[in-house]
Amino acid sequence: MILFADSGSTKCDWVLVKNNGELIHKTKTDGINPLLLSDNSILNIIQKADSILQKRDLIHKIYFYGAGCGETDAKKKIALVLQSIFKNLTSVVIEEDIIGAVKATTEKPSVVCILGTGANCCYFDGEKVIQKSPALGYLLADEGSGNYLGKKLIKDYFLGKMPSDIAIIFKNDYPTELNQILDELYCADHPNKYLASYAKFIFRNRGNAYLEEILHRGISKFISTYLLQYKEELSKYPIHFVGSVAYYSQDIIKKILDDRGYRVKGFVKKPIDHLVNRLITQRISQKTSQ
Repeated sequence: MILFADSGSTKCDWVLVKNNGELIHKTKTDGINPLLLSDNSILNIIQKADSILQKRDLIHKIYFYGAGCGETDAKKKIALVLQSIFKNLTSVVIEEDIIGAVKATTEKPSVVCILGTGANCCYFDGEKVIQKSPALGYLLADEGSGNYLGKKLIKDYFLGKMPSDIAIIFKNDYPTELNQILDELYCADHPNKYLASYAKFIFRNRGNAYLEEILHRGISKFISTYLLQYKEELSKYPIHFVGSVAYYSQDIIKKILDDRGYRVKGFVKKPIDHLVNRLITQRISQKTSQ
């Protein structure tokens, strides 16, 4: 059996299939980001996927695509935890989430973006992934992402910049005790996931002028910070977006990019099914050609 995982910092989608691609089980857990979590925390998250663990001895290959998995040490960290759980593995493939986004969306030259809890962008030339800037994470970057939008909302609320009618709704929907928020941000796991949870407020209240302005500015910031590094490629090739923030703001994204003359090919909210289908198809075609 083959186990696939696509993980952001908020959630991780797992799909277990037979070697021929027949689906056995799907589940989800909290997100796994090796830059933010200890080995123990990662282990505890995976151990909550009971339906997968019941088949652990039958799993021989794992494909894991995740946020924070770009560097060798991070890949090794994930690999060691997986190998400690799944004892009969013959192969473990661990790649950064942007690689998974490419595999889930295209086989042709394209610019591929992630806009979910975090943000990332690359150019795929048909063979390899080219990134003009590294993923710097939620403290230094992630413009336009869920955690970026959530941070803006929290800041506006406490600085008194949020309109009073929206502030009342916000206070009813979310914890607004400053000590509790600071504890989540500075003492708990997944501070970026916590920030991103506030961004849902924007999408539940689309149409409000204040919230639309925040969203529009966030998307514009993502485009100017990440996407426009690929101006030459954008003039020739389409753009693919992956992630919930992109999916729920596609009207804004399309408008901004259409006005610039760039071509948006598609939006994928959850890439896991596309990822599994593509990798299984490649695997089967390789076997038949041998």
